[in-house]
This record gives sequence, structure tokens and C-alpha cells, in this order.
Amino acid sequence: YSSPTKAVLGMLYQQSAGDKMNEETYDARLAGLTYDSQVLPRGVRMTFGGYNDKLGSFAAYVSNKLARNLDDSLPKDEEEFERYKDNLLRALSAFNVKEPYGHAIYYSGLTMQPRNTLYSNQHLVAALKETSLPQLVDYAKTLWASGKGEALLQGNINKKEALDIVSSIDKTLAFKTITPEQYPKRLKALPLPTRGSDKAVTRLSISEPNPSNKNAASQITLQCLKTSEKDHVLIEVISAIIEEPFFDELRTKQQLGYIVSSGVKGLDQSRFLSAIVQSNVAPAEKITSSMLTFLDSVHDKLLVPLSSLDIELYVKGLVDKRLEPDKQLAVEVTRNWSEIAYGRFQFDRLQAEVAALLDISKDDILEFWDDLYNSESSRILVTEIVPRTGQASSKEPALNGNGDKLLGINDIDGLRAAGEESLA
Repeated sequence: YSSPTKAVLGMLYQQSAGDKMNEETYDARLAGLTYDSQVLPRGVRMTFGGYNDKLGSFAAYVSNKLARNLDDSLPKDEEEFERYKDNLLRALSAFNVKEPYGHAIYYSGLTMQPRNTLYSNQHLVAALKETSLPQLVDYAKTLWASGKGEALLQGNINKKEALDIVSSIDKTLAFKTITPEQYPKRLKALPLPTRGSDKAVTRLSISEPNPSNKNAASQITLQCLKTSEKDHVLIEVISAIIEEPFFDELRTKQQLGYIVSSGVKGLDQSRFLSAIVQSNVAPAEKITSSMLTFLDSVHDKLLVPLSSLDIELYVKGLVDKRLEPDKQLAVEVTRNWSEIAYGRFQFDRLQAEVAALLDISKDDILEFWDDLYNSESSRILVTEIVPRTGQASSKEPALNGNGDKLLGINDIDGLRAAGEESLA
């Protein structure tokens, strides 16, 4: 994705090729073979599955149709192109009618991803309106012209069979191999602003895109850029500790909203703890204040009183989850492929995290929380979605913030640029 235009062309190609190949592979899918193709920021990902004796020829056939017979995967005329374009425009426009908590999650996620890996919905819509069929044809030709291939094969297959399949696909695609200097950069999470000496958190306040929605939402993101297994499991332990009390306090006792949740997500090798509340009775500022008050009390009310038995129970729950055998091969393959896609190649991650969990102490938890939330270096972002009408409405946020710690929707690009500069 070198531009919003390339991003929407990729979406159009994926939509058109998907439709065409669904027809081409109908009989094969009835016979138990599966295929999927996605255009991602760093390139094309093709996934094949099914009985190993036919998998190689099936993969080569699909690869040939996608990369060499472009007429079989592109719209046949302007009318068909406009249909795909209209479908995509409708899907992108549906963003405006999502729930406010969905918008809060989207905008906070946007701030942590480089601009060439995730473009704003507004930029994508604008770019889509200007695209044409000749542009899509040219894009499809360059999509398969050059690159670098990475493959993972797992299941009932030996080394020779795996290499034969890879060789078959390689010969079919026949793209020009690029140099290491030309490899597209792997996704790396952008750092959020730190609290600083004044301990103030960065606040991003945005007007709800849907004027008829009367709900307010606020999400607080606590970002951990540390990459060790111990740090990764510590943030999950913290999440397990606060999840129930957070819901009980804001949903049951304060009755701020009907959507109250918290949890941990990952981006690249970073982890972030997020807490979100949506309300039709309280404005976003009130929600944020109540959430911060709860987080301020976590150290003294939830962590200090922890006993050894409490910690053992939280640890056991996370260990059992990691040691549970995968019920489907696809689950294991997806986990291993993520190690390749992110360039980590740590295929024993689950075992390493179990070892880290068994080594956690109360002091580790207290120290980690203070670093994550209470220190000058803590990276915290509050994302507020403000409705225009209803009991939860408040003053409409400005498009541009009035300071380093108060941001508007127009400041997102600058925030991301600053994050990219810090990684350079």
C-alpha cells in the first residue's frame, strides 16, 4: 500500500479475483480443497488447504489464473468494474453507521499503525471515487511482476512434497526477485505519546460520524512496547485482574453504559491494554473521568491486596489456555504464519510464555503496572467519540486540538508522522 489509491485498487482486485475464482474452483471446493487470496499492505497472501495428493496441482492452477491469466480475474468491462466499485464504496461508507465504540477502537488503532499500512476511511473513499478500470488493469500487472516469496506448509506432507509444491507455485508465478533493500518493511507499532512530568494523558476527541446516534464512547489504551515474553504475559495477568472489577464498577455500580469491556491486543511485538465504555446517558468526558478514576485505584485496591494464591489462580488460567491443544490445524498454521509475517520466527512462543508465567511474582506485577500506567514514560491514549444529539452529547470537538495533549481528528496524521519519525 504505497498510497490510498493502491490500497483501494488492491481491494477491488481482491473482490473481482475472488468472485471469478469462486466460479473456477467450485468443483475443487466440493472435493474438499480450499483457497483464499488477500492483497495486504506488504503483498499478496495465498492460502491453500485440503487433501495433500491434489494440493500441489490445485495451488499451481489457482496461481496461474491469478497471476498469468489476468483476463480471468479482472472485470470484463466498465459495467462490471462499476459494480465492484459501488460494492466497495458501500462497504466503506458503512463505517459511518457503526456504533461509537467501534469508531473509538478504529481511531485509536489508526494512531498506532504506520500510514502506509492503514489509511483512514475518508482517504480510501476519496481515492476510490477517482479509480478507473485501466488503473486496475495496470495495477494487476505490477502486482505479480516482482517480489519476495515466503511459504509455510504444515500437515500431512513430507519435506519433498512441500518443496515440490513451493517449486510449482514459484515457477507459475515467475516473478522477478527483488533485493533485500527493496523488501517492504514489516509492520512496526507506532509509539503513543508519553504522559510526561505533568502525568497528563493524551486525549483524542472526535465527533460521532453518524448524526442520529445518541451514544458516547471512550476508550483508554495503555501501550507496552517491551518485547520480552515476561512483559507480554504480565500485561495479560493485569488484564485478568482488572477485567471483572472494571465491569462491576462501571457497568453494575455506576451504570454508565451497556457496553463495558477491557482486554489485551497485540500489534507487531507490542501489546496494549484497552478499556472501553459506551453510554447513552453519560457524556464522553464523564465516561473518561470514571475510567481514569478506576485505573488510578488499581494499584492500591486490586494489586497490593493480591495474595500468592490469587496470583497462582490468574497464572493457572493463562497457562491452561496456552497448553490446550489446538482443535484445528488452521489454528496452529495461523499462529505460526504470524511469526513469519511479523519477522519474529519464534515458533515456541507459547512454551516460552508458559515459562515466563510460572516465574511471575507480586513485585513483578506491581512494578509492571506502575511502568504501564503511573510513570512519566507511560504511553496512554484516550479516544472519545462525542454524539451530536441526545443526553450523552456535549460540546462538539474541534477538528484540531488546542495543545499537545488534546487532539482532534485532523491531528491524527501528525501524531502518526511523529511516531514514524521516532522509529526512523
